[in-house]
Amino acid sequence: MRRILKPWKVGICGLGVALASSATAQNITFEGEAGLIARSFLHDGKLPEQSTQGTHTIASLRLAASGDLSFGRWVTELNGSNDLRLGTQSFDVTKAYVEGRAGRLRYLIGSDVVHWGVTEAANPVNIINQYGSFFETDEEQRLGQPMAVLSFDTQTYGSFSFLALAGFREQDYATASERLRFNAVPDDSRTMFEDKDDLDIALRHTHTFSFAEGSLDYGLSFFSGTDRQPVYLPGCSFRSSTVSEATCTAINADIRGAYENLGQGSDDPLAQQVFDAANPATQGFLASGDSVGSIAYYQNIHQVGLELAYTTGDWQLKFEGAQKFTDREDYFSGVVGAEYSFGDAFRTGGDLRAAAEYIYDGRSSRQPQTFLDNDLFATIRYDFNDFRDTTIAMSGLYDVHTDSNVLNVNLSFRLSDSARMELSSTFVDADDPEDPLTSLDGDDFFELGVKYFF
Repeated sequence: MRRILKPWKVGICGLGVALASSATAQNITFEGEAGLIARSFLHDGKLPEQSTQGTHTIASLRLAASGDLSFGRWVTELNGSNDLRLGTQSFDVTKAYVEGRAGRLRYLIGSDVVHWGVTEAANPVNIINQYGSFFETDEEQRLGQPMAVLSFDTQTYGSFSFLALAGFREQDYATASERLRFNAVPDDSRTMFEDKDDLDIALRHTHTFSFAEGSLDYGLSFFSGTDRQPVYLPGCSFRSSTVSEATCTAINADIRGAYENLGQGSDDPLAQQVFDAANPATQGFLASGDSVGSIAYYQNIHQVGLELAYTTGDWQLKFEGAQKFTDREDYFSGVVGAEYSFGDAFRTGGDLRAAAEYIYDGRSSRQPQTFLDNDLFATIRYDFNDFRDTTIAMSGLYDVHTDSNVLNVNLSFRLSDSARMELSSTFVDADDPEDPLTSLDGDDFFELGVKYFF
């Protein structure tokens, strides 16, 4: 859930500002950004307890510092956001690590954010860091992950990396009042794990080489550990005084067993499958509705990923896929697409680019929910290449199965060398009750944001 900024967290931010004032004397590099967004929702929220239409003012702050060490360097980065209308905050130390090099060997120890993937609409291979929205409208913002990384660079065969990931982090859940959230608001005090292990591992190999008339970048990866996305199970959640702790514990234990022993082949919603597999006492509890809600269940997963980006002339062809293995089923998620640069198509000194992608996901209802399973994505972007660095972009997502769609328009330009303004709008049209995107159907909004970089 959203974390409230405690005084000690505010103190950390103040410490970052203090470091800035002494950056020269301490040989520290300091930089950051402060932002303010006015996000206006056109309709009342459709989900229980969501806020009504109106404007949410969101303040954000990022502070980063780095410095040299005798054996390498250290890096820290803090990110925080505050929805002033709802009074909810997010805060995370996304980066806090030391790194160094010994010949072709590189190492990193601490907390970092690692991004895997080459496509725009979705990145099915990107599994290292946990989701953390900071009230953003995309999935790029992730929480810092404690890790130790050992990498080796070769001249002929590319780069090889081994990652040991310590300390699993749960997803940063939205509160019930927030917009741009899905149905489930779980009771995070009752989170369940298939087999919680505090150490996950990952391997990755990347290489670039000439191929035919162009250049091919590829990445091959493997991950083994706890899935970053939970399955939401019905159960005893946010227990009321009329339900004992013993009853709540017993109900959730039966729910867990029912889910872990589900058979193959059912197309029913997950909640119905679990209900049918539970014992009569649990069924009666779920039917009563008292203290019934969502429980996050994190399963173990093994994932093999492949990323390909082939550039030739004005074209870039992309593929990204992940085969995922769990105890309940194995499934494939993938994205394939192309990007084309028209160059200065309008003879104004600008640059026009367009991209299209197809997203496929073969998971069943027994897996974490996704609305990106049979979708078409397209985007067009024009960079004016003017003194204000003006960019305008429009993108759309269309679900082939449900006819749901999302449209986004964005205009961005510099106000000065250290300030930038963005204007955007997002419209969602989804009414299929089996499509998770329907949760966002009432969340059309306009947004005006300013960021100051220092």
